[in-house]
Amino acid sequence: MKDFYFFNEDDEKEFLNNIKWLLHPLIVESVKKAYKNNLENIVVFRIINPAGNFIMVSELKKIEWVDSLNKSLTYYESVEEYENCEEVKELINKINYDNNRSDKGEKEN
Repeated sequence: MKDFYFFNEDDEKEFLNNIKWLLHPLIVESVKKAYKNNLENIVVFRIINPAGNFIMVSELKKIEWVDSLNKSLTYYESVEEYENCEEVKELINKINYDNNRSDKGEKEN
């Protein structure tokens, strides 16, 4: 989880509008960590504004992982970062494989 601190609302809004380059690596790393540790959800980042007494938490639930990874995949394709595309595809495939196994009642050995 990454914390970002802002002391005014304008900087916070500008950051939220321009963080794609940072957000997608955070999503991928967070999902990898959650998947590896068999977590049900994970906090990706928090935005903290002490001056406004405000904290925003970006959290992903397990059911949202593949959708979020697909958005990251689309982003990486758009910026032609194909190594990241492969990493994301592999993670999506692992998650989908495990989901399909659990849907069929198969147990891990």
